[in-house]
Amino acid sequence: MAAEVGTPSFSQLQSVQKAMALPSVEAAVGQVGALYSKVKGAHSLLEWALSTAEASVTLAAHTAAPFVAAPLAIGDAKVAAALGALERRIPIVTEQPKVIVETTKQAVLSKISPQLNRVYGARVAAEQKVKSLKELSWVKANALLSTAYGQKAMQGVDSGAVYAMRLLDHYLPPVQGETPVSNEIVPADTDPTMHTVQTVGRLSAVAARRVWANLAVKVTELRSSGIELDVRRYITALLAALHLAKVTNDEQQKDQSIEERKEQKSAEPTPENTPSKNETPTSPPTIEIVKASPEAKSEGDQ
Repeated sequence: MAAEVGTPSFSQLQSVQKAMALPSVEAAVGQVGALYSKVKGAHSLLEWALSTAEASVTLAAHTAAPFVAAPLAIGDAKVAAALGALERRIPIVTEQPKVIVETTKQAVLSKISPQLNRVYGARVAAEQKVKSLKELSWVKANALLSTAYGQKAMQGVDSGAVYAMRLLDHYLPPVQGETPVSNEIVPADTDPTMHTVQTVGRLSAVAARRVWANLAVKVTELRSSGIELDVRRYITALLAALHLAKVTNDEQQKDQSIEERKEQKSAEPTPENTPSKNETPTSPPTIEIVKASPEAKSEGDQ
């Protein structure tokens, strides 16, 4: 493209020669030229249009060359000086594109590697701390379950799980096609904590599957009988019933508290039967005080 469009005077410019001497610029110009040639040769109409445009640009360049020679020389000198300064400041621009990419990659990695290593180290330390705390908690739980009280608690969990499974088998029997839950449970002597966790988890999984499986079977039976179960209406009615039960319970509690207050008030003594705190004992009259004195008694004896 540059050979077709540019004029000899244009290719002799010092700035153009310096720019083309750079491997990156040369590679970019080569790729652009190859793309331009490919587009130009794709169709005869495109080749005619682009060839006409090239001829027009060449003619315009030759026509304007005498008028822009002086400014072009000044600009060429400035651009050439700028390119020379760029080569002195950043010598890597004179290298091949692959070398530039690899060098840039290494420089970026050298800058961010310490931060990445610090973050990775903190992450590994946190994982190790969490793992150690988990292992310590697990060991303490095993030690606790190995005691007499722990063994009783674990036996209670096992017996409760067996009883709960019997209730599930009675009230929520397994349906056809239900996916069975694994019965593999670690023995209590090997790992008491894992045994307890697996026992409770198995019971929860069986209960959840039985509930949904039996519910699906009942819904299917209702639909086969011609009864369409509206889940939204059912849930709405259930919530309304729960709300009504809550309101009724609150009213009963209020009535009960009112009755208790009335009973407490009726059991309290009335003010007429209890002496007032403000009442003070009356003092005896003066005559009785005189008669009770020793002098009055002696005079009365005489």
